[in-house]
Amino acid sequence: MFSILTPTHNRADVIERVYKSLKNQTYLDFEWIIIDDAGKDNTSAVVKKWQIEEKEFNIIYHKLPHNVGKAPVVNFGIDKCSRPITIIADDDDTFSSTMLEDLKSIWNTIDKTENGQKIGAVWTLVQDENGNIIGENFPLNFWQVNFKQRVLDRNGAPVGEKWHSWRTSVLKEYKKFTNPNSRVNPSVSWNRINKHYDFLCVNMVHRTYCLSEDGYILQKKTRLKVEKRHYYSSFYELQNVPAFQILKEKYYRKIGFTYIKAFYFYRDKQTQLNIAQFMACFIAFCSLLPNRFLWSVRNRIKK
Repeated sequence: MFSILTPTHNRADVIERVYKSLKNQTYLDFEWIIIDDAGKDNTSAVVKKWQIEEKEFNIIYHKLPHNVGKAPVVNFGIDKCSRPITIIADDDDTFSSTMLEDLKSIWNTIDKTENGQKIGAVWTLVQDENGNIIGENFPLNFWQVNFKQRVLDRNGAPVGEKWHSWRTSVLKEYKKFTNPNSRVNPSVSWNRINKHYDFLCVNMVHRTYCLSEDGYILQKKTRLKVEKRHYYSSFYELQNVPAFQILKEKYYRKIGFTYIKAFYFYRDKQTQLNIAQFMACFIAFCSLLPNRFLWSVRNRIKK
């Protein structure tokens, strides 16, 4: 029923966490697809050993000839997924042993309901290594929402890490946003999908998020690298949003503020909002700047 997709790069020391979690699943009807982003460690040897030994599920391994980054790797892997439901699992994640059994039950119920095909993803919760929920619960359990309900009406999505399982056909239809100059926030891709498909959000913990010293979260980043990510993420979030809606919706005004701030540090002539959108973002920036400045001053005083 499931395709588990794991992008990886030089992570032979931690990817065993995923393997052990998958072996311990109470439901084993899945394939595990590993896409190696031209890594230089011994990941291929580690995976080959598992492929030989593993009898319960199929392990498929592809190694790319050139390093392209996580989002392009995910897009490549999505084309390899053959099961109805796809889960993108980072190479250092662990999961509850009933994760797939729980999701199977939820997806089977969805497909038996009227208009079940309208639901493109099931989202559940994530905990840290101490068992604490990362962020906040969904406001309702089994909360079926579109983008307006989940993001615009709340002025932002529920805070924190979330765990996703997707209809494979939906991921093939809406690949992740990519740009060769920078990473793009995954939420931008998920928001685009949510404008076309509902998400079913369930207050059930399935994933344990493990912080790794060489992971992206703990990496030291230059100001330019941060602003480039802000620039491209805000661009892709707003590129199809009319100027009047940028001004109307508080959520989009916040994104517009981010775009103008990032634009000061970095810009790409090939990837820019149109004049009307830019002006809407600039107005949003000017309106929000005083409060942002006061907030910054208060934080410095507290420190």
